[in-house]
Amino acid sequence: MRRKRSPKEIDDYNKKWKLGEYNIGCNQKHSRWCIDNGYRIYRHPVGDCSPVCNQFKIVVEKDSIKKMGTKIYNKKEISDAVWSAISYIYNKYGKET
Repeated sequence: MRRKRSPKEIDDYNKKWKLGEYNIGCNQKHSRWCIDNGYRIYRHPVGDCSPVCNQFKIVVEKDSIKKMGTKIYNKKEISDAVWSAISYIYNKYGKET
């Protein structure tokens, strides 16, 4: 049976493998507001995807108008980037309603 790691051991492990906090920006309230108001925020692969996609851009779609971001993200960054985009849209447009 494995023993529980101490907080110091966990921090050392994260520093060793350069792991940041996971999904720190995940906010379901912001996501629900975006969905209810017709926003679709998703990732779009960039370049050749054989056999696995490694680079992505963020796409924001509302009323069949698509806007694609210019920054390219890797597989580790894309999830947090999508959540950041969702929170940005909510903070910019959602607080007014």
